[in-house]
Order: sequence, then C-alpha cells, then structure tokens
Amino acid sequence: MAKDGAAAQGAKALPKKAPVGLLAARRPFDIVGSLLLGSLTGLGGGVVRDLIIGVTPTPFTQPVYLVPPVAAALLVYFFARRVQRFPRTLLVFDAGGLALFCTTGAVTALDAGMNPVSAALLGVTTGVGGGLLRDVVANRARPSRWDRPGVRWGGRAGRSSRTKGDLVAATEQILQHYESIRPEQEDFYKDLHQNPELSHQEHRTAANVARSMSSYGFQTETGIGGTGVTAVLQNGNGPTVLLRADMDALPLQERTGADYASTITAQDQVGDRVPVMHACGHDVHVACLLGASRLLAEHQDQWRGTLVALFQPAEETGDGARGMLDDALLDRIPPPDVALAQHVLPGVSGHVATRSGPVLSSADSIRITVHGRGGHGSMPQNTIDPVVLAAMIVLRLQAIISRETPPTEPAVLTVGSLHAGTKSNIIPDQAVMELNLRTYTDATRQRILDSVRRAVQAECAASGSPKEPDFETFDSFPLTVNDEATTTRVAGAFSTYFGDRAGSLELQTASEDFSDIPRTGNIPYTYWGIGGTDPQTYRAAVRDGRVLDDVPANHSPMFLPVLQPTLKTGTEALVAAALAWLGLDNSPPANAAAS
Repeated sequence: MAKDGAAAQGAKALPKKAPVGLLAARRPFDIVGSLLLGSLTGLGGGVVRDLIIGVTPTPFTQPVYLVPPVAAALLVYFFARRVQRFPRTLLVFDAGGLALFCTTGAVTALDAGMNPVSAALLGVTTGVGGGLLRDVVANRARPSRWDRPGVRWGGRAGRSSRTKGDLVAATEQILQHYESIRPEQEDFYKDLHQNPELSHQEHRTAANVARSMSSYGFQTETGIGGTGVTAVLQNGNGPTVLLRADMDALPLQERTGADYASTITAQDQVGDRVPVMHACGHDVHVACLLGASRLLAEHQDQWRGTLVALFQPAEETGDGARGMLDDALLDRIPPPDVALAQHVLPGVSGHVATRSGPVLSSADSIRITVHGRGGHGSMPQNTIDPVVLAAMIVLRLQAIISRETPPTEPAVLTVGSLHAGTKSNIIPDQAVMELNLRTYTDATRQRILDSVRRAVQAECAASGSPKEPDFETFDSFPLTVNDEATTTRVAGAFSTYFGDRAGSLELQTASEDFSDIPRTGNIPYTYWGIGGTDPQTYRAAVRDGRVLDDVPANHSPMFLPVLQPTLKTGTEALVAAALAWLGLDNSPPANAAAS
C-alpha cells in the first residue's frame, strides 16, 4: 500500500525549511531512477514487514498497489518546482500517511499472530522502512545527469565527516593555485571592461562567459531572460550552492584614463546613441565568478555537492533577475540550498565585509506630472505656473525625511530630474519631475510613498491646478536582507581565511535585484562587499578626511577598481563562501560570528 506523500518524498527535494523526514537523497536521477526510488519509498516498508512475517509481499500479489507511488513519482518528477511550493500540504500528506502505514502495519502483524510489542515495531517498520531503504540506495547509486534541466531527486544531503580544519585546508589547497589562472582572468576582465554592454544587450559578454564555463566542464545554458547564463557542475552528493554575478554596464563616458578604458557607444532603449562604461564593477563580478568556478572545477577532490554559477543581465534596470525568473530560471537549475553574491565597493582592496539583516535599500523611482495653465511669460496672472508648483513640491518633499521620518530610520528621497517648458517667455502647462526613494523597511517605504502622494496633491490643490497630478512608478528594486544564519556562516569562513582583512559592512543606500531570485525560491542568501580602492589611496583619504573627494564611487565616470588584489580577493571570497557549504556536514564554522 502506498500514499502520494510518501512517493512524492522520494522524488524531489522540498524547500529547505521542510522537515528532514520529507527529504530523500540530494542527487540528480533520470526518470527510471526516479520511478524506482519513488516506488521504494512508498512500498519498501510494507515489503520488509511482509518478509519478516513470512508472507508474500502485497505488491507481488496485487500489482494495483504500484499505481499510487508510480503516479506520485511521475507527478513530482515532471512538476517538481510546483510541488515544492506546497511544503505544508506535503507535510500533512506525509504525516497522515506515516500514521496510516504504522497502524495498518501493526494490524497486519497482529493478524499474523505476533505479540503487541512486535506488532508495534513492525508497524513502525512499515511506516519508515521505505524511506530508510530509499536513502541507502540513493546514497550508493551512481547519479545520472538530469535528463532535462531542473529535474533532480530530492532529499537529505549525505552528511560528511569533514571538520573546520578540513574546510580551511580545502580552501587553502584550492586558492594556492590562483596564480595559475591569474593571467587569463586579468585578460578576460580587461577585455570585458573595454567592451561593456548595456542592460539587456549583454550578448557578447554572455557568449564569452558561456564559452569559458563550458571549457571548465560546466553544463551551460544561455538565453535565460534574454541574455542570462547558468552553468552547473555536479560533483557528487552534497548541498547545492548558487553563486551570482551581474553583467551589464552603464550609459557613461569613461574618464579613468586606463589603457583598457571603454570607448564603446551603443543605442539605448529609447534609441539614443550613448557611451557605455563598466562604472559599477560588474566586470569585476563576472571575472571573479569565472575565476572561482574554474578553481573549483579543477580541484573537485576538495569539495562535493553542486555548484550553480549564475550570470545575470540587466541589474542596472532592476528587471534582470525577474526576467530570468519569468523564463523559468528555477526550473532550469538544481534547487539551491543557499544563494551568494558580492559587490565591489569603495574601500581597501583586499578586504571583505559582511552584514546580517538589511544591507541594501529598496528603491522606487517615481515620475510625477503636475498640471497648470500655460500662457505668456509677461502675463503670469493669466496662468497657473507648473514651474513654481514643481519648485514648491521639491521643497515640501525634503520635509518628509527631515520632519516626518525618525532619525533612527535611514531613508533617502531625491528629486533627480525636473523638466518644464521650452522657451524663457512661455509658461508651460505642465512640469515633470522624477524622484528616487531608498528605504530599509517595508513600513517606512509605504509611509513615505503615502506622504509623497499627499504632499504633491496638497501643493497642486494650493496652486489651483486644473487636474490631479499623475504618478508613475517606473523602476523598483527589492530590499536586500541578508539571512542571519547564512551570513554568520560566511562571516566565519571569511574570518578564518582573511583574518583581519574581514570586517563588517556598513548599511548601503544602493539597491540590487539579486534578492528577487532567492526570495522567489525560498532560498536563504547573503550579499557581501569587497574593496576595490588602492589601499594607500584609500587610507590617505581617510586620514585627510577626503574620502568623498578623492575616492571615486560606483557610477562615477572615474570609478575603476585596482586590478589586484581586487580580482584575487573577489575570487577568494566566492571560493571560501561556497566551501562553507560544499562538502561540509552542514554545521557552521566554530568561530563564525554575526557580522
């Protein structure tokens, strides 16, 4: 006898927070293996019971008993991601099924003449025996490649006996070979910096990334969400770690003076020809992830599990991660146990920094159109001047932060664009302003958005505006909140490897869309920073109180991370963080401390 829940647990992994009893071997199997293990999960306990009692196992005499577990295994195999989204429902099926199995198993044993104690033990064997047999078989079986992207057997990762000392040794063993990949990594970075591509146009970058990852032995897929790339390397039983890098550049004219500076121009989304520059460090992120992937691929004896490298397009426009998700990203890759990402920032090159909780702000860009009544500049009494109205709104909005938001709640509200009119002696009939809001809690965000709408509407009413203002949200970035346990584990790995070069990251007012991916997949994540400024330059600026003057920040036409040790540190950070999961027994390093 089988239940759908029991068969399902043998076919696919549930989200990380699901109970251990619902999990099977974390290894990819083809459809034949899935059917066999699903059937074993549902029927194995009853077969063991019948053999102990000394009767012919029921599935051998009544094949109809094979139908429920086979059907459930097929259902989960082909609809894994959808099934995984209902862990509580599966828990109810699993718990109810186990209780029913235990009861019927005990009753069958009593009917066979066994005493109550033996019958109770056989009842438990009926309920849990199939899962135990499944785990033994799955952990000994040689997994095949999934026969279509995203399909894998679910379940509990095999536990490892490796210790914290093994982690340190493995990290050092892998990273001591960095110099062997350094020339190629630096060449790739310089070529990428010299050939940047705007959001959704990262075709050359994606092709070069895919070619490199394939040469390292990864199973690569391109064109996800337009130009996104995934690369998967499966190295035995163990956790699945996702490492992410963004690929797009900005419409800026580079003024760094580097011999590999960009002179590229491209057509933007509205058709204008604009200069293009890697002014946010995404070229660093790509080069570091390539380097880390290559080192891990070349030293698979030092880790085990599955590595997923994700190269994301269109971070700067805030829709690249969502585009990949909408293109079935999570069905194309093995379900990650953790997602990790990093960003190069102004700071001492060679240093890394982590932070638990909110780390990057949410962002909302809003276009507001206010309406007036146009006329001759010499006769303002006949008009309702939208320029004056817009100016009053700009001033009024500043009070939302300074007078309505508590000083303990970080928030930034900037009016970055204001356009009205075409000629000095013509009062226009409308003005358009664009503002940007950064916040760190959903409550603060909503309160400020409501205040913006209230203030704008009130100023329009005070000016006698002939119609209500128009509001349009055209860019939004999610809040990035680092998972505490994940960050603690990464911070411990960094502290062990980097020593005093690992520190605490300050709250950042920048925004990212990376968190869309792990949040959608219910995957714990953390996001850290690496320094990209020449150490002497940065320390001198700190000493003289001139960091804002002398250290170019991201999105500046002067922003250019020093080549080394920035690339090396970013590569080391990815490897050290990934190894905090790959091949370990899922316990954090002993010296891990919250950042």
